[in-house]
Amino acid sequence: MLRALERGFEPAVIVAMPSAIIVLIFADAVADELVRFAFVYMIYFGVSCAIRERRHLRVTVLLDAVGPGARRWPLAVAEGVSLLYSIAVTWLGVVITQQAVARDRILSATEWPTAFLYAAIVVSGALSVARLLHSLHRVVVRGDTALGPTGDVRRDLGHPLRVVPAAAGHRGADRHRAGHG
Repeated sequence: MLRALERGFEPAVIVAMPSAIIVLIFADAVADELVRFAFVYMIYFGVSCAIRERRHLRVTVLLDAVGPGARRWPLAVAEGVSLLYSIAVTWLGVVITQQAVARDRILSATEWPTAFLYAAIVVSGALSVARLLHSLHRVVVRGDTALGPTGDVRRDLGHPLRVVPAAAGHRGADRHRAGHG
C-alpha cells in the first residue's frame, strides 16, 4: 500500500492538475484562483517527482568527465548541495506560510486562506528533502550512481552521433553503460 502511494502520488497530482486546468479555464471568476492552485501544485510536486526519479536539474559535466568508479563522491556532493537548497526552500516556505496565516490573508474569489497556496512549497519541499536524503544514502552507502533518463532529444530520436541503447530493467543505466556518465 505504501509502495503504491510512494510510486503513484506525485504522478497522480501531475496528471490530475492539467485536467483540472482545462476544466476550470471555462468556469467563472473562481477559475483563475483554482488554476493558480493547480499550476503551483503541479510545478512543486513535479520537482519532487523529478528528484525521486533522479531526473532533476543538474549539471553533469564533472560526472561525465570521470569514470564510473569515480562518480560516487562528486554525485554525493551535488546531491548534498541540492539537499541544502531544498532545506532552505522548505524553510522559507514555512516562513511564508506562517506569515500568510498570521496576516489572515485570503484569496479574493474563493476566500480560501493564501496559506493553502503556499503549503505546496512546504509539502513538496519536505518530500524533496526526504527523497534527496534517500538519494544520498543510495550514492554513499550503496554506490548507486545511475541517473534517471536524460531526456536528450538527440538520443531519443536516434541521432546518429549519439545512439545509446536502453538497458533492460535498469532506468538510468543506459548512459552509464554507454560511457556517457
